[in-house]
Amino acid sequence: MRIETQHLSKVYGVTKAVDDVSLTLSDDVQVLALIGPSGGGKSTFLRLLGGLEIPTSGEVTMDGVKLPLKEESLRDIRRKNGFLFQSFNLFPHLTALENIVLPLVKVYGRSQEEATKRAAEVVERFRLTDHVGKRPGQLSGGQQQRIALARAMAHEPSLLLLDEPTSALDPEMKSEVLDLISELCECGQRIVLSTHEMGFAKRSADHILFLSEGKCVEEAPSSQLFDDPKTEQVSQFLHKVMKW
Repeated sequence: MRIETQHLSKVYGVTKAVDDVSLTLSDDVQVLALIGPSGGGKSTFLRLLGGLEIPTSGEVTMDGVKLPLKEESLRDIRRKNGFLFQSFNLFPHLTALENIVLPLVKVYGRSQEEATKRAAEVVERFRLTDHVGKRPGQLSGGQQQRIALARAMAHEPSLLLLDEPTSALDPEMKSEVLDLISELCECGQRIVLSTHEMGFAKRSADHILFLSEGKCVEEAPSSQLFDDPKTEQVSQFLHKVMKW
């Protein structure tokens, strides 16, 4: 995926969530991981790339197309992408299958029959067929997040954006979700994710962007950044989070 940001900033009041980040990624990058300390700007940067936030200044260009700066124009960009967040954001009154069908009908204009067929295909791929008739309250956290991931993938997004998708899960459930994301990586799905799972980022991402206090401290191919970081801040961070 070709991603370019030029002096990208997002300010909330007096807080610079993203502060003058310029980045250029070539087509050979399939999976980009955003890492760094909590509150460093990872989620905001991801939302800017996906068109969920409008920058205070600067610009984002995806695959040669500059993202518009008007809310109504960004809706078409969002429809092309898939999103998965820390919270599952499932409708509690709908079954797992209905949670996947609804956006296919309401947002993407598919018929009920077509949407149901597509939802069943995605559910089977993610090994959730036994749970399609359950409501979110009847599912484990890992199952809910897998349903949310199936929903994000149902319309075959050009780009999948994952915002710390395992942060609310216990270790066993994290493993379930990370395994599914790994499968998507191996199948060629283009992904941008923010994560605190350093082992997963090192193993699955092509390129790493380290953000702290809204700034890009370092960016490099995955093996290079993890094995030979160029800045003391990144070196110390990786030593702390990976020493166990």
